[in-house]
Amino acid sequence: MQAQSLLETGPLQDSVEFDGLGSADFSPVGVLLLSVGSPGTPDDVEEYLYNVFRDPEILTLPPALAWLLKTPLAWYISKTEAPKLREAMLKTGGSSPQALNTINEQADAVEAALQQRGIDAKLFLAMRYWHPFADEAVESMKALNITKLVILPLYPQFSICTSGSALRVLERMLYTDPGFPMKSTVVPSWYNRPGYIKASARAIAHTISQIPEAEAAGAHLLFSAQGLPKKYMEKMGDPYQEQVERSVALISEELAEQFGCTQPHSLAYQGQFGPSRVPWTEPFTEAEIARLGGAGVRALVLVPVSFVFEHMGTLNELDEECAAVAKAAGITTFARVPTLGTDPAFVDSLATVVMEALPDLNRPSMQQINEGNPVALNIVNEYVTLYTKDQLQLVPQEQPWGFTEQAEVINGRLAMLAITLSVTLTFDPTLKFLVQWYERTFGLPLTP
Repeated sequence: MQAQSLLETGPLQDSVEFDGLGSADFSPVGVLLLSVGSPGTPDDVEEYLYNVFRDPEILTLPPALAWLLKTPLAWYISKTEAPKLREAMLKTGGSSPQALNTINEQADAVEAALQQRGIDAKLFLAMRYWHPFADEAVESMKALNITKLVILPLYPQFSICTSGSALRVLERMLYTDPGFPMKSTVVPSWYNRPGYIKASARAIAHTISQIPEAEAAGAHLLFSAQGLPKKYMEKMGDPYQEQVERSVALISEELAEQFGCTQPHSLAYQGQFGPSRVPWTEPFTEAEIARLGGAGVRALVLVPVSFVFEHMGTLNELDEECAAVAKAAGITTFARVPTLGTDPAFVDSLATVVMEALPDLNRPSMQQINEGNPVALNIVNEYVTLYTKDQLQLVPQEQPWGFTEQAEVINGRLAMLAITLSVTLTFDPTLKFLVQWYERTFGLPLTP
């Protein structure tokens, strides 16, 4: 379904009639949950940040320079930003709640919900930037002989640099291994599911009820979502911002209809990083908090609309940094809505999403095209539309060595990179000159 038509439909129904995958097919279904991942301990921080900034879908450089400078800049940013993130982790106990508890609990809860509905499901986790990585998840699934797979990103709204980045990595593994899995399907987003909308509205209403009654009526609801460079939406057709805005509208409608909460609300974006000259989605969360305080708001309820588990972005950025900004802006009552975690309605909604995807596993997959089997015309058209030559080049591929034109381009780039780094390290082992040159050229600072 196209993004625009999906946005126009409103919430989908969290109900599905299911008669199994086939009368003779009783093998377990693998459900792969995708997420960003986070460092487990302060010692993991530097490597984690390096993995983040090396991601080709994370825009930190102009395309013409990315192939040459992406790796050294990822190294520099991870070195300079690691101390701040380590300090933030120590404030929250020295470990990541995401790695230790929440996602595993969500996976267990969804697996139990599916099994209660008669589905023999096995849940697996694939993190983008930390363990367990996608290749580790694939090996676990192979060990259990999983041949049918539903891929479910733990991002309510789809974006190229979140779900899209994780799916690109997984795509390469699946399409270069014809025997695994035999059938797979992806749920790209679920921001308009009634279970997600209802659980979100109920959590907000509960938080409002904890505020003194005299302040609750005038409280302002500030929805905060992960920000992105505007280029994703304006140049690349990313549906993320539109889906976030639709999420806020649906949750607000549910709040008014079911809980009688009609407080004013607004939407802002957090988590900006990289070159200051690159415009990001606005308003920024901290700037919006300051604006609201200046406009006379004294009670603020902060709602993490694009996060479904607690992690450093909620515990540190929202609970610590945003709370401090609110206090400085004169806001006397500050409350943050907890993420959904294992809320029963939310878990039930995810289980329903998986069940609705199961019938697709009986349809011909893209792998059958590679195997030369007959498929429906719409499958071929979808393949041609989604996987054009230029788009496939964004996915890391095995490159041939030899005297082909493509190989010579790659060899030349590697040689240029080696020469550049050799000269750089000779004169300045810290790579500071590279950073200074980039700052002068593109109007940094590189990091906030």
